[in-house]
Amino acid sequence: MKQLGERNDIIKTMHRALADHGLAEQRGADQYLLRGERAGAPIIGRVLGKGLAGDEMGEKVYLIVDGVDGRVHHVEFAKPERLDDVRRGMIVEAKPVVAEPRAADRNIAIVAEGDGGIYRPGGHLELIRDRFERQGKDPDAFVRFHVRRLEALRRAGHVERFDADNWRVPSDIAERGMRYDLSRGGDGLSVRILSTLDLEAQIGSDGATWLDRELTSQSRTPLTHAGFGRDAANALEHRKHALAHMGYATRLPDGGIRAPGDLLSRLERAEVTRVGRAMAAERGLAFNETKTGGSVSGRLVGSTQLASGRFAMIDDGLGFSLVPWQPVLDKRLDQHITGVVRGSRIEWNFGRKHGLGL
Repeated sequence: MKQLGERNDIIKTMHRALADHGLAEQRGADQYLLRGERAGAPIIGRVLGKGLAGDEMGEKVYLIVDGVDGRVHHVEFAKPERLDDVRRGMIVEAKPVVAEPRAADRNIAIVAEGDGGIYRPGGHLELIRDRFERQGKDPDAFVRFHVRRLEALRRAGHVERFDADNWRVPSDIAERGMRYDLSRGGDGLSVRILSTLDLEAQIGSDGATWLDRELTSQSRTPLTHAGFGRDAANALEHRKHALAHMGYATRLPDGGIRAPGDLLSRLERAEVTRVGRAMAAERGLAFNETKTGGSVSGRLVGSTQLASGRFAMIDDGLGFSLVPWQPVLDKRLDQHITGVVRGSRIEWNFGRKHGLGL
């Protein structure tokens, strides 16, 4: 009954998100896919909703994604920080990642290994009671958490329960638990923002958009002829004509459109130059354009989000440069960094400065 109630709550949440976008009548309940119903497959689509989902041990964050596969997906994440930058209207990709085994599963394996493959909650409690009480922690709650985890794994067929204080646990329970988490989504999903712009904004954008990356890709994302998949397919056609109108593509006699091989880099350079010059005028600074093989050096003062992606702002004291953001910069804010431009990426050098040492 509890699981049925949770499922109904999720379906209501999905319906509300669709209604907010005027899509409730266009997406039937038969198109809904809840977490765990499509294990392992990447999900690409538009974010319709984001919020907190109740969980026994804390709070999870959910996303409702209108997928290019014609389905509406509800996926949950146990680590809210993974979705800090995700907003409604963005186009994202959620896919399984290689996760580490849960600490709880490793604890269960250790306790069971010392008792012939049998996990006994009472025995686990005795092992930790004195240490937890000295530290002001609740040992009973800690063991109950492990029992709840075992119950979830039992329903999935990974462990066997003889009675309340006897559980048969396989030696590879940590690895099984990891596979179980990946099959349900949850912690096993990572999210990558493909575009901060919706389809309509991408069609007329002067930057390198997700639509452009799809147009130039040798392995395009499969699009269904329903739901958001149909919307994306129509947007791709409109984007082709927009590129021809802006002079980035050529119209062919047969009505087709041909784009140059360096389309993405041309679009990115044009957008970065336009935005950089506008920012320079507002701040009274010089904008330094970067070139392949050139160097960039200065203090990382922040970032800006463009249609072409996220770009780091590097201040050299006289002016600034805009260069593609990389995860390695996440913890370098307000630090002096140097790098060499290699096409659309930067080879950063974070080594210590040379000098006298004591």
